[in-house]
Amino acid sequence: MNLLRKLNHKLGATTGFEIRKAGPLYAPAPRSARAKASAGPKPAQVAYRPPEDPEVDRLLRRPVFIMSPVRSGSTLLRLLLNAHSRLHSAHELHFRRLEVNAGTRLAEQAMAELGLERADLEHLIWDRVLHRELVRSGKDVLVEKTPSNTFAYKRIAACWPDARFVFLLRHPASIARSWYEADPAKRTEEEAALDALRYMRATERARQALPGHVVRYEELTEDPEAAMKAICSYLEIDFEPGMLDYGSRTESSYKKGLGDWKDKIRSGQVQAGRALPAADEIPEPLREISAAWGYTDDEGTGAAAAAREPHAEIAEVWPRDGAVRLTGRLHGVAGTSGSGPWELLLVRRDDEDQQLRYPAELSDGGFDVTVPVADLAPAGLTPPAQWDIHLTAGGGGTEVRLRAGRHLDGITGKKNIMVFPGQPARVDGTDVEVKPYYTVKDNLSVEVLPSS
Repeated sequence: MNLLRKLNHKLGATTGFEIRKAGPLYAPAPRSARAKASAGPKPAQVAYRPPEDPEVDRLLRRPVFIMSPVRSGSTLLRLLLNAHSRLHSAHELHFRRLEVNAGTRLAEQAMAELGLERADLEHLIWDRVLHRELVRSGKDVLVEKTPSNTFAYKRIAACWPDARFVFLLRHPASIARSWYEADPAKRTEEEAALDALRYMRATERARQALPGHVVRYEELTEDPEAAMKAICSYLEIDFEPGMLDYGSRTESSYKKGLGDWKDKIRSGQVQAGRALPAADEIPEPLREISAAWGYTDDEGTGAAAAAREPHAEIAEVWPRDGAVRLTGRLHGVAGTSGSGPWELLLVRRDDEDQQLRYPAELSDGGFDVTVPVADLAPAGLTPPAQWDIHLTAGGGGTEVRLRAGRHLDGITGKKNIMVFPGQPARVDGTDVEVKPYYTVKDNLSVEVLPSS
């Protein structure tokens, strides 16, 4: 040891090196450390906000997002929409996985001086990527359908404040079965049901939080024309019959991971859906969501019974620019052509004799009527006051009167979920606020309140 110590002393003084006993050529890291290194740190939640100036910060205008679980028919819906001359819907884009990280503190500081945080920069990239795809298509409305968008619905709504949403539902048991059949080697039937349920719950959270149009896969396959007409009405575009033959109007590649790729979707035409499962065939974990979506009759809520009653089903409510615009369709009414001209009827709840009537010309069973806010606040009205909304036809003893409401989307308790903005008006020189609202029975009414 003394010799080695002396040798190292001389070597160290002249070369800076020492002689040491050789250890293992590679020292493996502990197992837990290796696992941690390979997994990487969990991404932190990114704080986000709406654009400060949408006219400057956004290129896309009124994009459309299909919110749906996996295996719910979203590829079919996007192909049908993409066959429209004005709508472009590419494969699943997974844009929300595009992230921005500053390589240096100076870069971060420079962006902060521009008023741009990390989420702002990510939103700019998302918007540019989607806008580029739209411009390349030569069309003017973008539709995006990645199912995992449901997990980020709040951020998407913040990124594009003018976005529109289409909620696509399907029988939960059919979704789970299709998810299993898509890759039986990857997951068992039980695992498929639980995994698909995550997407269903996310879709339901988005549906309860955001305004939009609801369509069911079963409607899409049983009567695609009626389903697409309703969606076109929501999007404020004309229906095109060629949409139904999407195979002749759309050039599309089908790749696993970016949407459905099976032979059924490649046919180019809408195919009949599978038979709905019986109640006792629904897996236990899916029973609650099946009831919430109206696929089982959940007694006590009355939602299924209300959906069966004839009524005027409201699709959209637009309170803006000094008016309230209502669109929807008649539900459960046969022979509407012989009922005479239809009207939108508003009746004061505490005074049946005070009524407002507006022409409601039907087009394929659909209506689109606008009511001026000033009409809802006439002279002599004492707020608070309520107007109940109906569609009516005929007169005298043959009058058909249908209450307006929203019952077919399976969402109950809309009074506390769907809240509309109020608009100012004046009654006898007093400021009031006029706003639509859903009642505890999910019917649509308008209230006139004193301005706060």
